[in-house]
Amino acid sequence: MKPSSFDLLQPETWHEALEGLNRYGEDSQILAGGQSLIAMLNMRIAKPKILIDINSIKNDVPIINNKFDIEISALYRQIELEKRIETKEEFPLLFECLPYVGHQQHRARGTVVGSLCHADPSSEIPLCFIALQGKLKLSSVFSQRIVNAEDFFLGPLLTSRKSNEIIKSIIIPKSKKNTGYAFKEISEKYGDFAMASFAVIAGENFIRFVVGGVSEKMTSIEWSTTDLNQIEDSLNDFAWDLNTTNDQYSTDRYKRDIVREIGLKTIKTALYRR
Repeated sequence: MKPSSFDLLQPETWHEALEGLNRYGEDSQILAGGQSLIAMLNMRIAKPKILIDINSIKNDVPIINNKFDIEISALYRQIELEKRIETKEEFPLLFECLPYVGHQQHRARGTVVGSLCHADPSSEIPLCFIALQGKLKLSSVFSQRIVNAEDFFLGPLLTSRKSNEIIKSIIIPKSKKNTGYAFKEISEKYGDFAMASFAVIAGENFIRFVVGGVSEKMTSIEWSTTDLNQIEDSLNDFAWDLNTTNDQYSTDRYKRDIVREIGLKTIKTALYRR
C-alpha cells in the first residue's frame, strides 16, 4: 500500500520543529529513523496531515557524556549506541539487548528515542530503559519537562507525550559497581518481535525485574535481596499477577511458564554478574 497524502516540513532548528508541532498538533507526526512510522504510513494506520522530518536540524549534539549518565539526542541512531566503544562497560544491559532490536539494517536508521516513542510492549530498548530508570526531556514551544521512564509508557503504542511536544533527548544512568545486569529474550526467530523479554538489574540490596511482550504493557517489580531463597516464590506470584492472554503465538499458561523459567535464569545471571 501507499500512504495517504501529507505535507512535509523539514525544520533546520528545534524551535522550527516545535512551532510546527504546536501549529498542527495531533495532525502531525515526527520522522527521525522512520523504521516503524513508514510501515504505519504505508498501511495507513497513521494518517498525518503533515510529517515533520527532524533529520534536517543543524547543530544538534548527538550525545553528551556526563560522569554518571549520558544524554542522547532524538537523532542518535541505535547502531551508534551499539558500536560505541564505551557502551559495553557503561551500559552492559543495553549492549546485551541491542543486537536483538530488529536487524542491523533497522538499527542503522532507527533512533534510540524513536523506539521509546513508538512504545511497543515487545520492544527491547523501552524495556531496558525502564529497568535503568532513565528519564526523558520533553519540550514544547512553551515549556520543558522531565519524565521518568515508568511514567512515560501508558500502554501499547501509547505514551504521556503531548501532541505539541517532542523528546529532544533522554538521560540514561551508567552502570554501577557491585551491580549485575542481564537481558534475555524469546522470539519465533532472530529479529522478530519478542514473545517475552526480560531485563534484570541486581544491586547489593535489590533486584529490579522488568518483563515485556507477555501483556499489553511492560511490567516492572523490585524485590529485596535479604532472602534470595524467596525469589522463586516471588517470581511465581508475579507471573500469576500479570495480565496475560492467549494470542496467535502462545497461550496464557505458556507465557506464565516463560516468565517463571526464563525470568529466573535472567535473575540468576544478573546475580552472578554482581
